[in-house]
Amino acid sequence: MPKPATALFAILMALPTSAFAQDPQLEAIDQIVAPYLESTAPGLGVLVMQDGEILHIQGYGFADIDTQSPVDPDSLFDLASVSKQMTALAVMLQIEDGLYTQDTPIADLLPVFADTDFGGRPVTVGDLVHHLGGMTDYLSGDESLDYNAGTTNAQVLDWLAEQPLDHAAGRQFDYSNSGYLTLGSLVAAADEANSLAEVLQSRIWDELGMDSTALVTPADADRVVTGYAGEDGDFTISHDPTATEGDGNVFTSLRDLALYESALSGHALLSEAATETLFSNGTYTNGEAIEDEDGAGYGFGWSIEHAGGDTYASHSGSWMGTATYYQRNLTSGVTVIVLANGEDADVTGIAAEIEAALD
Repeated sequence: MPKPATALFAILMALPTSAFAQDPQLEAIDQIVAPYLESTAPGLGVLVMQDGEILHIQGYGFADIDTQSPVDPDSLFDLASVSKQMTALAVMLQIEDGLYTQDTPIADLLPVFADTDFGGRPVTVGDLVHHLGGMTDYLSGDESLDYNAGTTNAQVLDWLAEQPLDHAAGRQFDYSNSGYLTLGSLVAAADEANSLAEVLQSRIWDELGMDSTALVTPADADRVVTGYAGEDGDFTISHDPTATEGDGNVFTSLRDLALYESALSGHALLSEAATETLFSNGTYTNGEAIEDEDGAGYGFGWSIEHAGGDTYASHSGSWMGTATYYQRNLTSGVTVIVLANGEDADVTGIAAEIEAALD
């Protein structure tokens, strides 16, 4: 039975905090989070770092309303589309290894596209990374694709290979789940792995000690937060599992994301030059910089924006029962990550207020 979010927050604040005594906290963030928690999500996780060091890591509210179990730094959230930058990171790791380049046609690595007529030049790896591939949306509800909770990447690729592009590759930015799903399969093929999950596990998560992170199937089902929809304390369970890889479905915790962010900041996985490329805007075929409808560019799984003299790399995610936001201020070195088990949560608003409070 849904409970008022105000009561949820009050109960959590009364819970013992000894378990989190070792985790740094900033009291100002508690005050920022409170009104959002009361209105848009039963639970939130907040991580703030600067130059790879943790400034604040804390869970708020409930991971599950019925059991009143609290969110903590080890709770597992579905990152939804924030997962895309991990797929793109794997692409960059493979590029550094010389397995292919951004200009490599995807058909060179994925034979399913060998006979596909793209109506122009071939779709390349770089097109998919920067959302320039023009592939039609596999989540559009097209009845010719029997999409359900068990649909695999291979089944979606078979369907995509038969679909005309929405526009010629390299000419238009069009945010594409289909493109990143295809990248997921391409990454697996390049490493001769059975899945993207295997590649992310071996190349990233194992390297960084991210023991709680997994793709599609969470590392520990007991720690996964329950997803909800609703606002103003009126929450109902929202859950729509899928099996596809590349465009979403990474489950992780604040504590693992701290390891990940520290690695990005310290160039632990990539050279400094390659890391900079992750956060550099891509270009269209004509050489002009990418610009979406909001004026932002797009790097390797990151939106690139300039505001107040600072440069930001960020990405949001939203799916049934989850809302996520990962923001890196590349100028100040401050990173704010907000994870919610409410799909209607204003995670970008929370992140903006938190960053402002640090000035």
